[in-house]
Amino acid sequence: MRIRTCILTAVFSTAIASFASADVTGKVTLDGKAPEMKTIDMSGVKECASQHPDPVSEEVVVAGDKGELANVVISVKTEDPASLGGEMSKEEAVLTQKACMYTPHVLALMVGQQMAIRNDDPFLHNVHSLAQTNPAFNFAQPNKDPGKKVDPPKAAEVIKVKCDVHPWMSAWIVVLDNPFFAVSGEDGKFAIRNLPDGDYTLQAWQEKYGTQEQKVTVKDGKAEVNFTFKADAAMAPNADGAKLAAAKTIDSSCCDTTVKPVAVAQK
Repeated sequence: MRIRTCILTAVFSTAIASFASADVTGKVTLDGKAPEMKTIDMSGVKECASQHPDPVSEEVVVAGDKGELANVVISVKTEDPASLGGEMSKEEAVLTQKACMYTPHVLALMVGQQMAIRNDDPFLHNVHSLAQTNPAFNFAQPNKDPGKKVDPPKAAEVIKVKCDVHPWMSAWIVVLDNPFFAVSGEDGKFAIRNLPDGDYTLQAWQEKYGTQEQKVTVKDGKAEVNFTFKADAAMAPNADGAKLAAAKTIDSSCCDTTVKPVAVAQK
């Protein structure tokens, strides 16, 4: 009898735990025809061009045939991050330089999370962040590098990253103040894991279209919310955009002076 009671208690406790936190799922869609992305001209750099038999486009807007919108950061907006609980991921966030492109194009991580920059190409890249609140970095990686650690971010911020050697290379590092966030995939779908039941405001950030917000109620271990961006909408003004527009060039005197921009052939 005692064994049976323990089993029933364990089952009941598991059931309670499954409803105590939730997976918020959804999809991000672009309404209308996606803007045509500029084709990247790598012809001036043979090492880069040789890795792309097919044309490569800029990744400002990455949308599927049915409007599935990738690279959108969905996160919980709160004035009191500590009240949400949750744990920071123990995994290292990695931004990779591969075939003269940054992967992923949008990297999301939490304040304090470990971060590294990887170079999968057997030639020179330069990684130059335009961070203003967090420690900035600007360094060269002249050859393959499995991962150079950089200082963990200290505050929430949207950070532009560029390569001073290959001017078409760009990425975004989005730093969040809590662990409840996700980035939409090529199918537009996302999932925020283990968010406790309750009422929340979710925000969705996209580099061209700005930020949207929606209210969502998490109940009984699940919630669903979808975001739609208008294809012809101009980027909404926001604090992050204003900060980025006002960003000053980081002094590169600390860095390898051999890093020079490569001339890119014009079509």
